[in-house]
Amino acid sequence: MDITDRVIDFEYKPDGPFIKNKQVVMAPATGSDTFPTTEPPISNRQKTFQMADLMVLCCVTMWAFNVPLVKSILQYMQPLETSLIRFGTAGIIFAVYVRFREGSLKIQWKHVPLMVGAGLMGIFLNQVLFVYALSNTTSSEVSLLMAATPSFATIFAWLMGQEKIRLNYWLSLPLAVAGVSLIILTAPGAKLGGNLPGDGLALATAASWAAYTALIRPLMKHYSASLISVYVSLIGSAALLPFACSQLDFGRMGAMPTTAWLALAYSTLGSVVITNLLWFTGVKELGAPRTAFYAYLQPFVGVFAAALILGETIVPWQIAGGFFIIGSMIIYRVRLGRRKAKGAAS
Repeated sequence: MDITDRVIDFEYKPDGPFIKNKQVVMAPATGSDTFPTTEPPISNRQKTFQMADLMVLCCVTMWAFNVPLVKSILQYMQPLETSLIRFGTAGIIFAVYVRFREGSLKIQWKHVPLMVGAGLMGIFLNQVLFVYALSNTTSSEVSLLMAATPSFATIFAWLMGQEKIRLNYWLSLPLAVAGVSLIILTAPGAKLGGNLPGDGLALATAASWAAYTALIRPLMKHYSASLISVYVSLIGSAALLPFACSQLDFGRMGAMPTTAWLALAYSTLGSVVITNLLWFTGVKELGAPRTAFYAYLQPFVGVFAAALILGETIVPWQIAGGFFIIGSMIIYRVRLGRRKAKGAAS
């Protein structure tokens, strides 16, 4: 599955019936800072750069800057403490938004186990891996390695019987592996293997988000993306609470500098809440393929954001590794598109 591939058969509409054969475009993974959005039918999309393009570009830039900002917050706050505050707050904001927008927060009891599983995978596990990855490696490496999420998503979709793996995926996989290897082995000032603990956690973060995207597929047939976001955020935060309690220190938080509070506010309101609305608008106005194109920029903007905010070194070989990973999925899409086109012509 590529981030613009078809992933469900129905689209949820709060004020209307289910509609067959819609697409879901998954926002790029940034440590569980994004949620799924659906693409409604839009005719006569403009090909020129427009306001929606600017909104999506701002969205991707905000996600990219979030990674080094979270790492900067970890200088003053404990890892799980940070995640609990971010997603607990975001979950409450989403609940208010959905209650006002859709009029109800109800879900069917039969979907509760799947919602719990998605919250545990997409927020709890993903956030544990994300913050400790940032604690053990550079922000740049985390941003670049997260580009491997679509490759993992294809595997999980196959394991769960949601789709078949085509031959062209295996042809593109070596390029992705080469990209990951370049990022890990060329870390600045690192010995053989780079920052292996943090890099391993970053790859696990990408894998956990990919598993989450597979888990929420059935839920997307029945609920809006925003409603799913409410439950996964609050469930994940509730699971974090017992582990984060020992890290909570309100006295230390009160002594944080203003810059740290601003970074925390940005990482919560901007990176989790506002970007979700910007991304949804982009998908609605531009369509999934065009919106997803901007997502490919995120890892590289993240590298420059890390250099600007944290003073991290930009390593050309690591940038090349990021291009390899993104290129592998672009090749997968192009080959798949050609195969579909030939099938339609025959």
